[in-house]
Amino acid sequence: MNGAQGQPAWVLHRRAFRESSTLVELFSQEYGRIGAVANGVRRRGWSGQLEPFIPLQVSWRGRGDLKTLTTVDQAGRGYALRGGALACGFYMAEVLLALTRREDPHPRTWERYAVAVDCLATDDAEPALRRFELALLEESGYGLELEQDVHGEPVVAQARYRYSPERGADRAGTGECGVEVSGATLLALAATEGQGLSEEPVRSEARRLMRAVIQQHLGGRRLRSREMFRSLRD
Repeated sequence: MNGAQGQPAWVLHRRAFRESSTLVELFSQEYGRIGAVANGVRRRGWSGQLEPFIPLQVSWRGRGDLKTLTTVDQAGRGYALRGGALACGFYMAEVLLALTRREDPHPRTWERYAVAVDCLATDDAEPALRRFELALLEESGYGLELEQDVHGEPVVAQARYRYSPERGADRAGTGECGVEVSGATLLALAATEGQGLSEEPVRSEARRLMRAVIQQHLGGRRLRSREMFRSLRD
């Protein structure tokens, strides 16, 4: 890839580089995660734009692993997230950085990320976060089987299961490994628009299950955003 023009993108992470440049990790709609250097950010007026939770249109050039940004334009209103919403936003960025490779497109995850950021600022974001997590796992090769148990039988809403990423869902009481959830929770997660994920106890069970699944794929990596959640609760 020699470069790209006018790509919708979000900043996942940024840090200062040399005297007047910035290194950024971008999540682009068409190309997935992109590492890039932004030269002369103050002179070009990019400092206030290359921030998380601001929708951008960017162009870059370069063939290697680290591109050079050539244009940066804000593509919509930014989101001033606070408290738990900010921690959730950082969580999404951290898992994207951990579970994706550069230049590996994740178009559905990109769409779910954009919806979740908007929900963090305006609404109950938990259903959108679950849909983002599921899309990320699916497009990263870690998709979950949520509608059949390990024996190929349809999941029953009224039944209790233990779910492990390696095996899937097994009836509770037949094994000790995995997270115990209801069939209703598994079916809510499987639903295209996540219907029912706002209702308790499905809401709490889905959060607990997805946390365990994501953590397994992180390979022991600790998320700073979870430390933010704990500090907010204390």
